[in-house]
Amino acid sequence: MSTDIWTNALMQDLTDSDIEKFQEIVLRDVKNQSASDEDRAILGNNLDLWLYCLRIIRREIELQLTNHKLNLQLNLKELHDNGASKDEKDQLLFAEQRWRNNAMKFLTAIERKTLYVKMLIQDEDK
Repeated sequence: MSTDIWTNALMQDLTDSDIEKFQEIVLRDVKNQSASDEDRAILGNNLDLWLYCLRIIRREIELQLTNHKLNLQLNLKELHDNGASKDEKDQLLFAEQRWRNNAMKFLTAIERKTLYVKMLIQDEDK
């Protein structure tokens, strides 16, 4: 069992490495891969940091969605300029749509988890 370094530390005292390690726990939780009691205890003991990491992950996904949209336009223009067939363009569009759908599902899971953590924080404040 590893030590929960986050519970007794102030957020401003955490290093980037500490936050990245915590963010890995949060990612496992969002992906429903966090089955250990230790991870659940760490998350439950650090609600503010959990919410902070969820917000970071959400922003990263939103940025990726924007970048993919811009890259798709550039890639389609490049395919057009190189005389690519309609089938090649359709394959690119299909792959991009599949990625986008998965990213949106992940974003929805993050939103769901964010609401859950906010409810836990409200309950804690009562």
